[in-house]
Amino acid sequence: MQFSSFTCVLKNLFIAVRGYSLLISFTSWLVAFLYSFLHKGNVFYGFISLIGILLLHMATNIFDDTVDYTFTKIDIDKNLKKDFNFQKGKCELIFNNTFTIKEFWIFSFILFFLSFIISCYFLNIYGLELLKIIFPTVILCLLYPKLGCLGFGELIVALIFSPLLYLGVNYVMTGHYSLEILLISISTGLLSVAILHNHMLLDYNYDELNRKTTLCRLCKTKQNALYLLEIIILLAYINITILVIFKHLTIYYLLVYLSMPTAIVLFKIMKIHINNPSQKIKYNIFMGNINDINNVPESQKDFILKFLIMRNLMNYFTLLVCIAMVLSCIL
Repeated sequence: MQFSSFTCVLKNLFIAVRGYSLLISFTSWLVAFLYSFLHKGNVFYGFISLIGILLLHMATNIFDDTVDYTFTKIDIDKNLKKDFNFQKGKCELIFNNTFTIKEFWIFSFILFFLSFIISCYFLNIYGLELLKIIFPTVILCLLYPKLGCLGFGELIVALIFSPLLYLGVNYVMTGHYSLEILLISISTGLLSVAILHNHMLLDYNYDELNRKTTLCRLCKTKQNALYLLEIIILLAYINITILVIFKHLTIYYLLVYLSMPTAIVLFKIMKIHINNPSQKIKYNIFMGNINDINNVPESQKDFILKFLIMRNLMNYFTLLVCIAMVLSCIL
């Protein structure tokens, strides 16, 4: 019975930290890790950095909900729930009394503290040079809940999941920075931005109702926001193509175009979402693995489905980048 209770708590914590999104951190880390490994990087340090990245990602996710709940302008006695987006489970575990807001604050503190310990571990090894990566990353994570509501969410994600994460992992594994991995990170950074932008497009009506400023809302219409999503994703492919043309990368990196069918499927589904949201979506092999949708409440399935397709696109793209790295090294 005690074991059952423990697993139940872990499951709820996974929901609280939006565990379905952690694969984004993992795939970004994997590219930087593999590149550094192929350049004789320290594997042990690489895995320690992964733990730190995942802890910080979880801390930021739960901190975002905690701040939103604590500092909302709507009084709890005046139907606080209407200020929250339940299609993505926003603060749901607080409202259904699974956890208290105090416990959320404690969870976020513990996760931030554990990631801080790992940061101190690397600072002890490499000295203050690493603060160039650690300090801005932590500040951006702490400011995300508020800056994300002011239209800067995509910029923060671009900085964290592109230059900061890639250069950080590369440095702790090799002791120096690489221009090549930074150039590659532009593409995966754009896809990280695309994930958030797609997320905000799904939230467009909710954000409009609550007058929340996002890049999507700055586009004025959902159709314009969809055009921008397509441009962001296409730029990820174009960046790789340019790097190949100018011989910064080998021709093997053009393998990323094998993920293009998933991008096309995503565009079609998001077009349906805008023009005919009640239309039932049929499974397509290019959607990838969407089994995670079975673990969420019925009210969230439509939202999570579209999130998973975008996430899978990034997974395929980064996996193909990893394959290209290996081929470039051995052939």
